[in-house]
Amino acid sequence: MISILLVEDNPQKIEQTASAIKSAKGSHDLKIAMNVRDAKSALEQQRFDLLLLDINLPKTPDASPVADGGLEVLRWLKARGSVYRPQYIVGITAFDESFEKAQSEFNNLIWRVISVRLGHNQWQEQLQETVDVIGAQIRPPFVGDGASFKTDVLVVTALADPELSAILESLGGLEKVSVAHDASIYFRGRIVNDRKAASLAVVAASDKGLAGAAIAATKGIYSLWPRHVFMTGITAGLKGRTKIGDVIFADPSWDWGSGKIKKVKGREEFLPAPYQRRLDETFVRQAKELSDDKKFLSKIWQECKLAKPDNAPKIHVGAMASGGSVLQSHAAVKRVVRQHKDLLAIEMEAFSVMFACQAAPEPRPMPIVAKAVCDFGDGGKNDKYQKYAAYVSAEVFKEYARRYLLQRTN
Repeated sequence: MISILLVEDNPQKIEQTASAIKSAKGSHDLKIAMNVRDAKSALEQQRFDLLLLDINLPKTPDASPVADGGLEVLRWLKARGSVYRPQYIVGITAFDESFEKAQSEFNNLIWRVISVRLGHNQWQEQLQETVDVIGAQIRPPFVGDGASFKTDVLVVTALADPELSAILESLGGLEKVSVAHDASIYFRGRIVNDRKAASLAVVAASDKGLAGAAIAATKGIYSLWPRHVFMTGITAGLKGRTKIGDVIFADPSWDWGSGKIKKVKGREEFLPAPYQRRLDETFVRQAKELSDDKKFLSKIWQECKLAKPDNAPKIHVGAMASGGSVLQSHAAVKRVVRQHKDLLAIEMEAFSVMFACQAAPEPRPMPIVAKAVCDFGDGGKNDKYQKYAAYVSAEVFKEYARRYLLQRTN
């Protein structure tokens, strides 16, 4: 779906422009503004992929067109930064002189100009081709060039429910999109905060566990070329070291099942090989900063209407072990604890997501895994707090992204 804003006050030109867009490939969401004031209002309310702009526009609904009306829209966009700026701006004008002036002043904003001659269909064909080209460029899979990121953040979850559903509810307004030749369902949108913004994609693995998460992360990396890959969701915590709802930023993470089984003095023994993946030091510092914001963490707990514990969550940075099996016994957990004396959490995906990012082709995304404790992986394991933990993890991701992952847009 390509979202398009047409800023034009001539009814005949509007009709012919809409007809050309309808003939283009794919689906399109076309909105129309007939003056400068309404154009600004539409651009504030929605991020458009394409702006089709005439320069000879009235400034208000009851005013007459002025030769530089459209220039006011461009100046406004330039002053506001790229938070509200469409990725593509195309001029459609019957007044060549007006748009020559616009190009000289805003050459860095205007992608191309289409000269309109009402009664001739050549300009409509040019517009249709332009929309087709833009559509191909904004729809994933994107082509990698070894240097450019195409998406700011890819969020990967292991489960559609409650993990993916918690992210979608927390962020709101994400659009479901399909990626050619990929059966996974992706959701795309943006996080905006003042003059900063981040493009965002979210996907759930087709199956839980190390393999499912690695495949989901790898497919997302190749299709979307994200700057960061962030895994949210739920985990078992270590009793006495964590509480229900606490969020663990994984550092380090490893596969607790990696190693060798061999006979030692006539007995079979498992010899672990816990090759670790570490969290970048900048992310460690940021997570610790966020952990100090007790007001934010208390707000998460207070506003939650789900079944929840009596304590507000805390944020920890610490060891998280990943494995291919669900652990539901104290003895099994103790065997994993022997691999790292400071272990805080045990789950099934973190290591593979971090490995997928650090082994990806360039430009490599930076991985972050932050999961909330839903149980303690012992005989008392139950699903009572899974939705709460997924909710907390999603809210922590949203706040972390707003503070640290958004790119400056001006």
